[in-house]
Amino acid sequence: MTNQSHPKYPVVVMCGSDAKRRKLMQTVDPENKYKSKALLPFLGKRLIDWQLEELQKSPYVEGIYLIGLGKEDVTFDFPVQYVPGETISDVGSKLLWSLDFLEKQGKKPEVIVISSCDAPGIRVNEINTFFEMMGENQGKDIYISLVPEEVGEAAFPKSGRVVARFRDWQVFPGELYALSPRAIKVQKKVIDELGLQRRKVNRTKKKISLGPMLSYLAHRPATWPLLLKFSLGMATLEDGERGLSRAFKCNVKGIVIPEAGFGMDMDLPEDYERLEEYVRKTKLGVKTNS
Repeated sequence: MTNQSHPKYPVVVMCGSDAKRRKLMQTVDPENKYKSKALLPFLGKRLIDWQLEELQKSPYVEGIYLIGLGKEDVTFDFPVQYVPGETISDVGSKLLWSLDFLEKQGKKPEVIVISSCDAPGIRVNEINTFFEMMGENQGKDIYISLVPEEVGEAAFPKSGRVVARFRDWQVFPGELYALSPRAIKVQKKVIDELGLQRRKVNRTKKKISLGPMLSYLAHRPATWPLLLKFSLGMATLEDGERGLSRAFKCNVKGIVIPEAGFGMDMDLPEDYERLEEYVRKTKLGVKTNS
């Protein structure tokens, strides 16, 4: 086992800032000291440190690539690379810049893994599970991590995550996903549209079913059988994968990770305190009242 070689993947970490400061930053950083949410102090470290320290432990990570921050903003005790680009820009553009950056280095990855910078509860065991499941389902264009709703609600009650309710699984998106270069190039508009809608939903904590995804699919006749099954409560997660594959014209695979910290990021002020408690318990071994 110790000599076993692993496929390795580049991980792009999104750590830019919003054009308009969100309530989280206004509350946690009222004096506007920090350029990005990634740099907020969190339990004695920067927020981003908690996530990157877990990523760099994984034997599946080829390299960590930051986009939205430069070397003048943040440095680490382990290797990272800084992708040039505008701090405030759409997700699709950032992914294209990252792909171009890798290609100029002579790297041609089958997929690029994308990570947020604000999910300090993520741990290396679950990161490895995500990569292992990708390896078992090679040849897909899009890999989406999914956390079961009951797992998330047990740790973060009434978190308001956007839940997809299938017959066999009720899940919300995790904080890692992966796209092939083809998917990045072809689906930039879709990525931007869904990313914008997801941010809107998370800001309001409006609990809906598939939300913006359903709206997107409704305009594509090839996905109507899925929508019918979904409306009747008959659609399975596998049905969802097939429907999304038809809509995006890319092969989609959902990977279920039954760990709450894998799906909880920091969007609202109350998320900061909830994640502090969670990380104290899961990573620092501190007993809490919950």
